[in-house]
Amino acid sequence: MENKVIKLGEDENFGSSCFYSLGNTKILTTVYGPNPDSKYATYSKGKVFLDVKSLNINTIGASDRQRDDDIKSLLIECISNIILLEKYPQCSIKIKCLIIQDDGGCLSATLTCISLALIKAQIQMKDIIISININSIICPVTKKMYHLVDLDGMEEKYYQSKYEMNSITLGICLNLKTVCFYHGTGSFFNSKTLAEITSYGECACKSLGSEIKKVLKQYTKKRIDSIYQKVNVLE
Repeated sequence: MENKVIKLGEDENFGSSCFYSLGNTKILTTVYGPNPDSKYATYSKGKVFLDVKSLNINTIGASDRQRDDDIKSLLIECISNIILLEKYPQCSIKIKCLIIQDDGGCLSATLTCISLALIKAQIQMKDIIISININSIICPVTKKMYHLVDLDGMEEKYYQSKYEMNSITLGICLNLKTVCFYHGTGSFFNSKTLAEITSYGECACKSLGSEIKKVLKQYTKKRIDSIYQKVNVLE
């Protein structure tokens, strides 16, 4: 896996944020809420809104825009199923994602970043979501399948030029050990290959999850130490 950077903080509008980088892929997610919303006065559960923007200035075609809308809908569905929305009746939770740079694994990085920003915002959830991207290739000689995790853009182009390749973004609930997000493209999917890829992906997610848990524990410790220091100053 590529090098990762995680930074939790707040913005000037009191939103809770997470900056997450995976290699050269960089995502900034900010969560606003839960906030009471008169539009949903009759709702017994909270409502999730997601806004995703990219600094990529390349022209987006109609088919790409439709694909992005479909993926956004999948993300909202995943997030809404993980957040305990019944805890936030008549409220809205607004999530803004800025894709600063996309160099491969952008979807998985975005989902992980959203999960971390929700934790920073102290939104109650069933579990933390950990996501990775898996590229699978088949050797033309041995017909054996190989799995590659979180390739960067250059690596992805190289393998695509040499081999037939499938790509899957997998998200799991780390502690519940259940799959909560699945999105893939490719031509050699079947029940056997999907089971193999999913099993491999779950192991990779657990490995990444262990690293992220350490970062969260370090962040929590720093916050507690900072509070104690402020209390000591007041005394």
